[in-house]
Formats: sequence, structure tokens, C-alpha cells
Amino acid sequence: MRPNVSQWWDALRASTLTGMDGLGAYLGGEGLTLVQVRKNLSGIQVGRWSTYPFEPGKMEELGLVLPETVSAWGLESCPVSLAVSPHLAFFRQASLPRAAAENLAQVVAYELDRFLPLPADNLLYGFQVLAETETEIRLMLMAVPRDQVEMCLRLLTEATLRPVAVELAPVAAAKVFALSARPLPPSWLLLLLLDNSFELTHIQGAKVKAFAQARNLQGQDLSRAILAQVDGLAAARPQPQALGIYGRGGADFKVGPLKKHELEVIYPSHLPIPGLQPEMNLGEVLPAVGAGLSCFGPAALGVNLLPPAARAAIRLGRFSFTTMLLLVFLGLSCLWGASAFIHTRVELFRVNRQIAGLSQEAKEVEGLLKESRALAQQMESLHKIAQSPDKLGILKELTQLIPSNTWLFNLRLSKQYVNLSGMSSAASDLIPLLDKSGLLKKTEFASPIVTDANKLEHFKIKAEF
Repeated sequence: MRPNVSQWWDALRASTLTGMDGLGAYLGGEGLTLVQVRKNLSGIQVGRWSTYPFEPGKMEELGLVLPETVSAWGLESCPVSLAVSPHLAFFRQASLPRAAAENLAQVVAYELDRFLPLPADNLLYGFQVLAETETEIRLMLMAVPRDQVEMCLRLLTEATLRPVAVELAPVAAAKVFALSARPLPPSWLLLLLLDNSFELTHIQGAKVKAFAQARNLQGQDLSRAILAQVDGLAAARPQPQALGIYGRGGADFKVGPLKKHELEVIYPSHLPIPGLQPEMNLGEVLPAVGAGLSCFGPAALGVNLLPPAARAAIRLGRFSFTTMLLLVFLGLSCLWGASAFIHTRVELFRVNRQIAGLSQEAKEVEGLLKESRALAQQMESLHKIAQSPDKLGILKELTQLIPSNTWLFNLRLSKQYVNLSGMSSAASDLIPLLDKSGLLKKTEFASPIVTDANKLEHFKIKAEF
């Protein structure tokens, strides 16, 4: 039974949200990489992928192959997002006066020519605010050349695809590493390592704080350049605590020199994304996968450089009727379970309130019981006192009864008995005297009479009332 349920659940997860496919594209200087990205209840999955090379300046050669690929993959009218290589793009830090905050977007558009080598009209650009002080605003500018990117988007559109986003490749790859099974720290580094070049991106929160790249470096020169950049970024606050590495040279890179920074190293193999294989050209596939994530909605990390008017609408995939019924059934089952739980909690709350009220009454009853027990003990004590003989009265009568030649030095009284000790010149006369008085009965000596040197008789008498 359990295997059948497990198989049914796996099938449901795989079929739910069927059609939520996205296509991620990576544009480099000499090729275009396409990756199919699917999102369902199982998470993100990588499907088919392919790279289409072209000669510099001849991207239009892809106009025939792209429609065939899209049709073969069954992705007609699928949303597509484009990640652009930093070799074709720009990262720039810039500062503007604090007064520009009120109309920051307009001021950035006006001042863009001052920070980038191309006019603003020739760029698709965006920016992130890194920090604000009392005097200035620090920005990270990101831009791509309009002509190359728009040509690529036109080819994708002619293949029936719907462009939804344009972003820089390091930012797109960072979104993939953000899917790591272990949450990334607020500040971390992302390193693309190729045979003779690298790209190093500093991510802080959801922003690109810094970017550095170098080309045409070999062996130790490449390692020293990377170490120098990491040393510089490690001085930032908060200090980076993790390092993501991908690309052809990532598997062979020696992280030993970076151990002094205590960075947690994350490789693509640590990412829980089915279909992501080591034999792929991850330097291009990972940014394409990250771009594909934008097909399912905006992400917190990065900036969409595509103007809003040019963005296609993001539509969720269609549900099959069976899937919809199954989801309705699951929803109603969850609702029934939740209502039963809530009803139980309400009943438990009501019972607890009743118990709380009874507990106060029980405390009052317990107090009355304690008080009644105390009164009963007092009554018993008084009853015992009432049943006890009147010691003063008996002592008075004995004093009047015994003759003057007799002295008592010990008198012990109980409920029924009395014990007398004393001395007398004629102790034997005391027994008839006490019996005759009617005060005592069964009067007798408790021990033999002893005569002392003064001829006084010491006696002990016991009797009953």
C-alpha cells in the first residue's frame, strides 16, 4: 500500500503545474546557450540544453536553428530570459549627490554617459542602491549593449518565444547558488573560473556589491590574481563567509590559499537541482538556468535590464482537469483535517475553562474542609477537657477531708483514677475516711506503708471516681 501511495504522490508532484516551463538563454561573445528549466512541486529541474556557436557579428545565423529547437523541445510561446556575459556588459560603481534621491532614476539616466563608455541610448541598463550617506548615494550600475541584446531577443521572439527579462550572467548564476540546500550567508562570493580567466562577484544581501574579472592569465598568475581579489573583498564588512565556484577550471582550483578567510566552499554538485550534470558547460549553463528562473516571476537578487514595456507577461502553466480535481481533493482533505484539529482545540479550551472554574470551587471546598477539621479538633479537645475531672475541686475536697496529721505531696488524676502519695502519723485511717466520704471508691494502698525515723508513715493510695 505504501509504495502505491508513494508512486501516486510522485506522479502527482511531477504532473502538478505541468506547463510551467521556462527557457534560460546565455549570450556570450561567440555563442548562445539554451537551457530548459521546469518548475513544479518537486522544485527546479533542468531539462534539455544546447549551445549554438556563431561567428562574431553574425548572430543572425541562428535565425533558422532556433525555431527548429524550440519546436523540437515543445516550448512554443514559452517565456525566455537572457543572461549576458560580462564580456559584453558593464558593472560600474558610481556615486551621486544625496540630493539626487528624489528623482534618482532620471538623474542616473542623465549621468549615465559619465560612468559608462557607451551613450545611454545604446544601452539597456539598471542600477541598485548600495549605500546612502548624508552627502552621497553609492550605486552599482549594470548595462548591456542594446544592439546585440535586441538582435538576440528578436531571434528568440521569431522562434515564438516571449522575452521576460535580461540580466547579467554572474547575477543569474548567483540565483542558482541561492538554491543551495544550506542557506547562504548575507555576504558571499561567486567565482567563475575558466582556463585563463575568472569573474569574481561579491553578493551582499540581494545586491551586487562588487565585481572583478581578468583574462589571459596562466597558472600561478591566475591563482595570485584571484587571491588578491578575494583578500580585498574579505576586508569588506560584513565579511564574506562563503564562496561558490563554477566553470571549467573550478574542479581543479586549489582553495588552500583561501582557507585563511574561512570561506565555506560551494560547488554546483551541492545544488539540489535534478538534471544539472558535471559534464555540462556549467560556465554557460548555470547562468542560463538562473535566467530561466526569471520566467517564473521576479527574483529578489539582481536587476531586470529589459524595459518594462518590452517584457512579456508571465503566465502560470495550465492545470489538467485531473490535477485540478486532485488538488481540490487534497485541499478539502487538509481543510477537513484542520477543522477537526481546530474543533478539538476549541473543545479542549472549553474543558480547560470549566476545569479552571471547578478548580476555584474545589479550592474553596478544600478550605472549608480544612476549617471544619480544625473546628472538629477543637471540639474534641473541649470534649476531652469537659470529661476530665475537676482537679481543683477534688484537691479542695481532699484538703478538707484528710486530717491535720496527714500531708499530701503528690496527686495524679486521670479520667477514672486518682493516685495519692504522702505521709501521715496514722495512714491506715485514711482508707475508711476516703471511702466514707463518697468522693472515691475502691480505695486501697498501692504499696506497703513505710515508717520513717520520725515515725511518720509514707503511703501510696489509688482509687476510682
